[in-house]
Amino acid sequence: MARCPQCKESVSQFAAGCAVCGADLEADRQAQRRRRPRPTLPRLPGPSAIPEEVATTLVVGIVVLAFPILGLVLVAFAIHRQRSSAQRPLRAVLYSMAVLGVVFLLSPTTRYGALALLP
Repeated sequence: MARCPQCKESVSQFAAGCAVCGADLEADRQAQRRRRPRPTLPRLPGPSAIPEEVATTLVVGIVVLAFPILGLVLVAFAIHRQRSSAQRPLRAVLYSMAVLGVVFLLSPTTRYGALALLP
C-alpha cells in the first residue's frame, strides 16, 4: 500500500486520487518518474579502436589461411562490399588474399588450409 503525498493516508497503488483529501495521485506518480534517473548502458570512449575495413580484412585473412574455399567466398564478398563503398584502401590486400587462397587450393599439401601443415 502506498501513502498519499498530502495527508499521508494509505491508498491503493492503482488509485487515481486520494479518497480522504482528493489529492491527484497520478500527477504525483508522473512527477516521481521524471525525477527518477533512468538507467543507461555504459558507452565506450570514442570511436572503435579498429576500423571496420581493417577488421574485415583480418578476419578474411585468417579464414583464407584456415579454410581456403570459404576464404575465397568471403574475399569475393569483401571486395564487392568495398567496391560499393566510398573507402577502398584495402582492396589490394584482399586481391592478394584471393591469390593466396587459389595457391592454397592448387597445392595438394595446403588444399585444406594451412592447418593441414601442422604435424
